[in-house]
Amino acid sequence: MESMQADVLVIGGGLAGLTAAIAARRAGAEVLLVCKRRPGRSGNTLIAAGNLTSLPEHDSVEGLAIDTFGGGREIADPTLVRTLAEGAAEAVDFLQGCGVRLLRVDGRLQARRVPGHSRARTIFPELGAVPVQTAGLTLTLPLLAEARRLGVRFAEGLMVARLARDGERVAGALALDHSGGWLALRARATILATGGGGRLYAGSNNTRDITGDGYSLALAAGAALRDMEFIQFHPAMGLTPVRIILPTTLFGDGAVLRNRYGERFLLKSVTGGEPVAGRDEMSQAIDRELRAGKGIGEGVYLDLSAVPDELATTRYAPLWALLRRRGCDPAQNMPTVGLAVHFFMGGMVIDSHGGSTVPGLYGAGEVCGGVHGANRLGGNALLEAIVFGRRAGARAAAEAEAEGTPVGTFDPPRSGSGPWTVEELTGLRAALRQLLWRHAGVIRSAEGLAAGLAEWRRLDDTYRSWRLAEPVPLFLETGLMLRSARCILLAAQARLESRGAHCREDYPMLDDEWRGHLRIESGVGEGAPDVRFVPQELPE
Repeated sequence: MESMQADVLVIGGGLAGLTAAIAARRAGAEVLLVCKRRPGRSGNTLIAAGNLTSLPEHDSVEGLAIDTFGGGREIADPTLVRTLAEGAAEAVDFLQGCGVRLLRVDGRLQARRVPGHSRARTIFPELGAVPVQTAGLTLTLPLLAEARRLGVRFAEGLMVARLARDGERVAGALALDHSGGWLALRARATILATGGGGRLYAGSNNTRDITGDGYSLALAAGAALRDMEFIQFHPAMGLTPVRIILPTTLFGDGAVLRNRYGERFLLKSVTGGEPVAGRDEMSQAIDRELRAGKGIGEGVYLDLSAVPDELATTRYAPLWALLRRRGCDPAQNMPTVGLAVHFFMGGMVIDSHGGSTVPGLYGAGEVCGGVHGANRLGGNALLEAIVFGRRAGARAAAEAEAEGTPVGTFDPPRSGSGPWTVEELTGLRAALRQLLWRHAGVIRSAEGLAAGLAEWRRLDDTYRSWRLAEPVPLFLETGLMLRSARCILLAAQARLESRGAHCREDYPMLDDEWRGHLRIESGVGEGAPDVRFVPQELPE
């Protein structure tokens, strides 16, 4: 088996992974970054709308922390929330120091207010020639160039099958390349930056490589997870005339949602409507309109007519141009938007430096939980990736310096008999995605979740009966998907209330008895993971 070695191994090539790699390299560590596709050109950062929470002069760390904690329905980790807010100003400096150009008007950063934030603190990258559909390249490509300049090594097209252990420590990972060859990736410290799990669902705006690998890898290595029941559905996934993620800053700038009869339906459930509603409230309101037969196909109208011309010609100029090319004048016509899985609030339990519950393992970005609680505010995802990417990279480099050469166990899975075809495997993956969409979607119930778990067991039994006939990345990825999907279903079944993005029609009210998080740890052998409730520690 071939081997690669580094002080710090980063798994994931999006914003969090690139940031962590740069921070670790600047701290003096030898860094190897691996990802399933191409670094800087894959993962959800690629298609992000570009909303980035900042900390303008008129703002405060306390204000951002209060909004983030309240927006998460008061169950986020207060220490992580504070860390996020304290890192906002330096995150902007970091991006600009790496060559990222941010949108300015008359020399000043153009900050807008996103629903859920009490202040205008959301800024955006300058697109230039980058298409609005891949706006995230304005962030990742400069960081990729900086990482290469610093001497970070890259290995693309690798499927990480599992994390390797050296006693109680994580000592790297076992990976498979496109040719079917196994690689031992040895490291003194490992950082998971694999993104979320949007592609575990049938309806998703995530890129195809975001399949929840990191949750499964962490759990199998002994790390704890939290908040896996909280899945954010984006309320403005474009359906017609373009299928792209539309920025929720539009709602703070005059855009409103309307049903097929032209009614501004969000006002029925949220006082003040779009400018103040969270993404969870918007998504649940859209879902109710669709169930009542008041939608337009699978979505609703997005009325952009009240967005000021000043913003239409600056911040939203690329979007307006795209809509017009597709025959939709935003001043006169209404595009339609629908729901799509967008972001996972839950993930690996970390401390303020990205450290997991297992020595040698760190995390940054959407693979981690605790920062957002039950709902994420717009702009905080990119901020999280930068703040915790920098902290995880620096701390991992410091730990690597103190550790000896990793040994670890890198034995690949045994091949076995059990006939299966690619078509059968693809069908199983599609069935898993439909299962989660139906039973762990916007609105859930005890009956639906029980049916989902029963269906999950049938799929898992089928998968296990096939075994590993040959080293195929798709087969290994499917196993990781199944393990992560089970965590979502178990957590959603356990929380008997509605809070943030977790909505139970049989428990429709928020219940203070459930103010806390559900912690998930590996069970014994192949048994179900252990799920237990941890009461919330409120900030002082």
